[in-house]
Amino acid sequence: MDSRAVLTAALISFSVCAFALDQEETFINLTPGQDMLDPANLAQLLRQGDVRAMNNVGLLWAKGYNGKQSYIEALNWWKEAAKRGYTVAMNNIGLMYAKGHGVEQDFKEAFAWWHQAAFLGNAWAMNNVGDLYENGHGVEQNLTMAMTWYQSAAEQGERMAMYNIGALYEAGKGVDRDYAAALTWFRKAADKGDASAMHSIGAMYAEGRGVGPDPVEAHAWYSVAGLRYPAEDADEAKRNRHDLDELGARLDPEQLARAKDRAAALEALTRPVAPEPPKPLAPGEKAT
Repeated sequence: MDSRAVLTAALISFSVCAFALDQEETFINLTPGQDMLDPANLAQLLRQGDVRAMNNVGLLWAKGYNGKQSYIEALNWWKEAAKRGYTVAMNNIGLMYAKGHGVEQDFKEAFAWWHQAAFLGNAWAMNNVGDLYENGHGVEQNLTMAMTWYQSAAEQGERMAMYNIGALYEAGKGVDRDYAAALTWFRKAADKGDASAMHSIGAMYAEGRGVGPDPVEAHAWYSVAGLRYPAEDADEAKRNRHDLDELGARLDPEQLARAKDRAAALEALTRPVAPEPPKPLAPGEKAT
C-alpha cells in the first residue's frame, strides 16, 4: 500500500459524525483552522466525495501531519479536487508551481492553473493572473491585461487586486500617473484590511503626493499597517516599522497623541470581517 493510501486509510478509520468544514483555505495560508484539518472530520467527507475535503487532505500533506509531509501527495489530492472544478485547489496547484514547492518552478504552469480558476470566477486567481501579466512571468508582459484582470478581481472584492490597481496608478505603469486614483484604490484595499495599502496611504500623506502633507495622518496609517501584516510579509512589515519610527521621531507629543487617536479610529474602521464558513455542498454540487 502506498503512502497516500496509508494516510487515506488512517483518515477513514475514524468514526465521526459528518459535518461541514469550518473554513476553506488556500495554500498561501499555512495556518489553517485546526477543525478544518482534523483527520476525523475529513474522513466522512472524503467518503462523500467532498471536494473541500480533498483540498484539505492536500493541505495536510503540504503542511505535514503525524510526521509525514509530501508536496507531491498534496499535488495529487489537489488535482483530484481540481478535476471536479474546485478553484481553491487550482489556486493551490498554481502556488506550488509559482513557488517551486515540491516541483520545479514553472510560471507557465502556474499561469495555466490560475487562468483556469480565474475563468471559473475565482477572484484570488484573477489577481494572480493579473500579477503574472504585469511582471511578465509565464506569459508575455501586458499591462493592459494586468489591469483588466485586477479590475475583474476588484469587482469581486479582492483587496490585493485593489492594491495592485492603486500601485499601477501610483507608478504610472500602463496608465497615466494619477495619485488621486491611486489613493482611492489604496483606500478601498485598506478598508478591507490590506496592510500594504495602508502603508502606501501613509507614504502618500508623509510625502504629500496627491494630498497635502500630513505627518499625523501618515503616522496613524503606518501604525495600523503594522497591526495587519501577515507573517509571510515580515520584510515589508520591517520597512513599515522603520518608516513609522523615523516619522515618529519628528513628531511632538501633541502630534503623537493625535496620531494615536486617529490610528485607533482607523483600526476600528479597517478591521477585517471574519468570513462566513462555507455552506455544505449539495450532492453532486461543485464548489466553483
